[in-house]
Amino acid sequence: MSDDHTKTAPALRARAPSTRYIEVISPGRPSPFRAREGVVRLGRDPGNEVVIEDPFVSRVHVEVRIFPHGVEVVDLDTKNGTHYQGARIRELAVKDEVTLTLGKQVTVRVRVGDDGASSSRDSRDAAELVGASAPMQRLRGALAKLAPSALTVLIEGETGTGKEVVARSLHTLSGRAHKPFVVFDCAAVAPTLIASELFGHVKGAYTGAVGASDGAFRAAHGGTLFLDEIGELPLELQPALLRALEARQVKPVGGDQYVKVDVRVVAATNRTLEDEVEAGRFRKDLVFRLAVGRVKVPSLRARADDVPALAAHFAASFGATLAPPVLAALAARPWPGNVRELRNVVERTVMLAGGGGSVVTSLDDGDDDLDDAPPASVAPAEALLGAMRSSEGLRLLEMSFQDAKQAAVETFEREYLLRLFEASGHNLSEAGRRSGVDRRYLRELFKKHDIDLAAMRAKKP
Repeated sequence: MSDDHTKTAPALRARAPSTRYIEVISPGRPSPFRAREGVVRLGRDPGNEVVIEDPFVSRVHVEVRIFPHGVEVVDLDTKNGTHYQGARIRELAVKDEVTLTLGKQVTVRVRVGDDGASSSRDSRDAAELVGASAPMQRLRGALAKLAPSALTVLIEGETGTGKEVVARSLHTLSGRAHKPFVVFDCAAVAPTLIASELFGHVKGAYTGAVGASDGAFRAAHGGTLFLDEIGELPLELQPALLRALEARQVKPVGGDQYVKVDVRVVAATNRTLEDEVEAGRFRKDLVFRLAVGRVKVPSLRARADDVPALAAHFAASFGATLAPPVLAALAARPWPGNVRELRNVVERTVMLAGGGGSVVTSLDDGDDDLDDAPPASVAPAEALLGAMRSSEGLRLLEMSFQDAKQAAVETFEREYLLRLFEASGHNLSEAGRRSGVDRRYLRELFKKHDIDLAAMRAKKP
């Protein structure tokens, strides 16, 4: 995959030619920066491979280091820091794709690809529509009909069912497969920045906008834009999205002219948008425009026959094999967290059994039986509902919606972390495996909430 934007970065030369490459998607660049080896530097200094013009970004803010054995992002002890999943990081291993926040508001994505792989990430994701159950056969049939068209598609389903995998499959099976697939998570961007991140902005559009940015729509030109958690899009921004869908043009924040875009939009939600319309939180005309094509992703309990095939597939991706008794035990369990929960349990089981190359013969790790592990969705529900039903609920109602939401999230995070550490036997590595968060960044989350891990271990019965 060589083009004008593919470069060899300086230093850290690979020992042998590699088919691996990295892409850095950053504000102000019309296309991703690509490199195959060495170090890619991001920051304000014009000598960086990726220049980011923002006053809160350091001159050399982070390095993306490309080794023969993998890719790392390293923060260079910057004043305003680099954040991943809400936690400040120093080093981060990149296996596939990560979204980082540099300084206070600059979002960049680092993606790892491989020209020499037998299939691209998109085709791997399409293959992960695993299962021969009747609901999966219906889903595949719907995708086969919708993919070749240019229709906007709304994907509905519970959290963890694999809505992004379905969206990538639509892209892979379409005529746009060779063009960008851009993911925009409406729940992961601050409401004040969503318009800029979606539609772009011109230089000087707001304080700190020292350079122009294309935005997600223009980044996806020719390809597919996946709007995840569309139900979280603020009501005041919905008219602009509706216009973009109808006119296929966007106006950057601070600009005075519309720019045409050729983008197929696929959106996903775990909510019922008609209920959101009734509650006054979503526009009815936008629902009609998003749901020209509509796909429902089944929950795992609706396709329980697929559990053994999915578990075997995930184990194979980790280089292991699950013995028949293990597959049977997994099939007998309820999966309130859907496919995502199953994948996390399989990964944890494989790692505890010795990692890749192992044959897993038991779900019992000798310390904590997996069958006794509480579902991941219980703690968030209890924490949030408990807060709303107590005096905390009255305090929340005195705040703006955004402030109340942030306070609720803080309550959830702290409660989840406390329960996670207890359920993991006060073992940070085990907590990382259960939660799917790297242990180093999990430690940062504990620090953020002033949770003393040593004190918790000391109190352990």
